[in-house]
Amino acid sequence: MSKSKQIHISKEDRTLAKLASLDAKVYVYCGDRKTLQKFIEDADNEYFHYGDGTALSERKPDSIMSVNRNRTVNYPGYVGTLAFHHAEIVGERPVVRVDYRKYISGYKNFIYEP
Repeated sequence: MSKSKQIHISKEDRTLAKLASLDAKVYVYCGDRKTLQKFIEDADNEYFHYGDGTALSERKPDSIMSVNRNRTVNYPGYVGTLAFHHAEIVGERPVVRVDYRKYISGYKNFIYEP
């Protein structure tokens, strides 16, 4: 999936679980404090957590986070940050970059583009 590829998810089905269910490496970008807070709230409400079981509200997430099918969230680290900015594929899965503000606001195209 290229950076400009659109993914269709109805406004009613816009959850973190839906993003995590995509057959892709999904990175979520939260570009401001309000969006980051909403991401934390949504993650907690949908029972997403860090790999060690800690709720997102117990640690400060980064502006870029990865969401996974097993309802875990992780920091991308150096390599993940490079993948977020430059890769089209991680392993055998396409990279999907989600602008979370656009995603929760109902924009048709919610793919992050710098």
